[in-house]
Amino acid sequence: MMEKLTAHEIRLLKFFSEGYSYQDAAEQFKVSIHTIRNYIRSIYEKLQVHSKSEAVSKALRFRLIS
Repeated sequence: MMEKLTAHEIRLLKFFSEGYSYQDAAEQFKVSIHTIRNYIRSIYEKLQVHSKSEAVSKALRFRLIS
């Protein structure tokens, strides 16, 4: 069973689904790239994936993002 993603994690996945990079996300969310990496690590763990594309694909498949 997947752990529930936070609203911020879902927002970050949506941002990635639009083709943006970690650096773009850091600038958009006004945090460091290290903070983005920590968020994505948490997302990977919760979704049980190993890449940004896998995470986005799974989020789309489970309708976490559109």
